[in-house]
Amino acid sequence: MDKRIIAAFGIYVFFGVASHLGSGHPIVLVAVGLRPLALGIAVFAIAEAAFSRVQQASHHLRSVMAVWLVIITAVAVYQIHAGVGAPINEIEGIPRGGRGDPYGGLNWLFRPTSIFMHTGRFGQFTFFMALIFVLPTLSRRRHDLGDWLLAGVALFAVLLSGQRAAFVLFILAVLGVMFVQKRGRLALRLGTLLTAVFGAVAAANARVLEAVVDRVVSGFLGGFERVAEQGAGWSAGFMTYPLLGEGLGFFSLGAEPFGGEIYYSYMGRFGGSGENSWLSIQGEVGILGVAAFAVGLLLIVSRALRAYICAGGANGKNWEWHIAAAVFPLALGLWALTHHVFSNYLHMIALFTLFGASAGLERRRLLSQASADGRA
Repeated sequence: MDKRIIAAFGIYVFFGVASHLGSGHPIVLVAVGLRPLALGIAVFAIAEAAFSRVQQASHHLRSVMAVWLVIITAVAVYQIHAGVGAPINEIEGIPRGGRGDPYGGLNWLFRPTSIFMHTGRFGQFTFFMALIFVLPTLSRRRHDLGDWLLAGVALFAVLLSGQRAAFVLFILAVLGVMFVQKRGRLALRLGTLLTAVFGAVAAANARVLEAVVDRVVSGFLGGFERVAEQGAGWSAGFMTYPLLGEGLGFFSLGAEPFGGEIYYSYMGRFGGSGENSWLSIQGEVGILGVAAFAVGLLLIVSRALRAYICAGGANGKNWEWHIAAAVFPLALGLWALTHHVFSNYLHMIALFTLFGASAGLERRRLLSQASADGRA
């Protein structure tokens, strides 16, 4: 891994640990805060080694993810089919553990949670899987029916989640890819795929299609309002924790049993609130710590884009892994304005898996180039 990335996250951890010295909170919270980052870096090492040494690594990973995509989508479909009162949709003692809010104004239609027990995580993880399965279809090479079917299932899962940010960010990501690669004609491929997905939904129930379209449109129209709502108390956090915070892990997901608290509940006593991952990190590690975390993410994006360019850009092999490795951190950075994502190990594993794939492909390219130069 790039030493600058290690240094950036190292600074983030340093300020997180230093914050504990003055707060007096249980030091075990450091382990809670480190868990998402540590798991992510571990998966990075595995993905980097696999993609640099195994020629078919991308095929193997897609095969594994395809199985999970089908399972995740099937569970979500079953939840809706089973109905609001089904046991799977009413997990006792877990808020929104089985199902989310009504979807599109239909009483019987709701946002399913699938295997994640939370609608947000379901929507965010299906966005990650859509990057894996849809981006390759934007290339010039031909794809078999299985590739198209998996891409269609991935898009269907995103729509099924009802996660408005996933709709918006995925559309922006695809448009950005087409703009950067100057492949306007390939929009026909995505348009055809979306038409097939929407057509299947309409055939099943026209009102469901109307609900989906309404949800997509509201994502664009109401996104700024949601960001303003979740970040309304930002000044309270900055005034309360100017340099150091409560300590690494104090506001992280799963910290309550170890002495931590939920950020937006805790900050209410100071006049602040908001389910904002950037603010919760700032509350843990202070301004310098959250700045170092942001620099670490931007360096990941920079490395992935540089690997994409060096590999030949849109004409290079496996270009979609480099693009996905750059898009996903940027998407999480925006998602963090309205959700807790950086303290969620699922998302950090996904982020570093993509980064590891990109880094592994770049290492393999450099080794192949060095080998070719040696022979010459």
